[in-house]
Amino acid sequence: MIIATGSVDINEATKIAQNASDSASDLADKIKNLKTSLDGTITESPNTPFDDGKEHNDGDMWLVMSGNVATSMYIYSGGSWAIKKWDVTSLAVEYLSALSANLGNVQAGNINGVNISGSTINGGTITGSAIDQDFTSSDGTHYQLWADYNGFHYRVTESIETQDMRMTSNGFTVSGDGKTSTVAGGSVYSNLVSANVVMGNGLQISGHTIACSDGGALYLESNGGGGTTTDIHAADVYSNGTKLKSALSAKRDVTEYSPDEALSAVMNTDVKKWKYKDADNSADSQHVGPIIDDVNSIGDKTASIANDMISTDENGNYFLNESNTISILLAALKKSNQRIDELSYRITQLERKNA
Repeated sequence: MIIATGSVDINEATKIAQNASDSASDLADKIKNLKTSLDGTITESPNTPFDDGKEHNDGDMWLVMSGNVATSMYIYSGGSWAIKKWDVTSLAVEYLSALSANLGNVQAGNINGVNISGSTINGGTITGSAIDQDFTSSDGTHYQLWADYNGFHYRVTESIETQDMRMTSNGFTVSGDGKTSTVAGGSVYSNLVSANVVMGNGLQISGHTIACSDGGALYLESNGGGGTTTDIHAADVYSNGTKLKSALSAKRDVTEYSPDEALSAVMNTDVKKWKYKDADNSADSQHVGPIIDDVNSIGDKTASIANDMISTDENGNYFLNESNTISILLAALKKSNQRIDELSYRITQLERKNA
């Protein structure tokens, strides 16, 4: 006999009993489903599912094998086989020590912390420092190579300047050490550039030879071109001739040059024998000609030269104007011949007078 010592709420008891019944039913369903899965069979075959003459139930698994590797998985459901695909949210791996697979075409979002070797990147956008190398060679030299939106950059830590390589709409530019060189677009063609030869627009540079392959003339123009020629600085120049522009149509401010002034200039110009400081002692190193004394002050000059024989460049350096010098000599020669003719006439007159 049970003696109740308190009151019992019939509604609450009914509710508790219902919850217990629901939990039991849910557990029974889970056990039933688990049993169905456990009773299923697993078939391994090198082929995709086919009618193998066996009875299959929902939940049966068919693995397509290639050796010891499962290449695909099928689940039997509703009287047919359906391939099993894994959603990205279903595949959660904390750490892969090694992954070896022929992935074919891969579509992905962000890939972080990955080294890609022996691959080709087509299309798309590469952001950040796509190349960033910092290493020390066996001789202890420290090198840095990196790339960003401004181009490729190369630096040796012992060097103050950074070598930059950049491709823009104006061409390919290499700069550094205070110097810049540009291969402008269209002026040099990449398929005509090799280790020893550069060709383009009829110009060929090969070894020690500059040749115009089309047989035309070679023009050296100042920056911007437009027919404006530029100076050439060199040592000895060998040629078959020199053509100086002398047409009247190319000249302005034309005036007479006095033969007396020319003769005075020649008489006041010293002719010396000398050698250049950087020359050897060969016979070809000996020179004869005027000297511009740019060392000693006025009054202490060791050599005299007419001002019209001297020119200066854009840096203020003096040099002998050979064209002017030759012209002055021609004018002086005319004056000398004139004086010789006058003296010859006077001598003839004196001889006749004394005859």
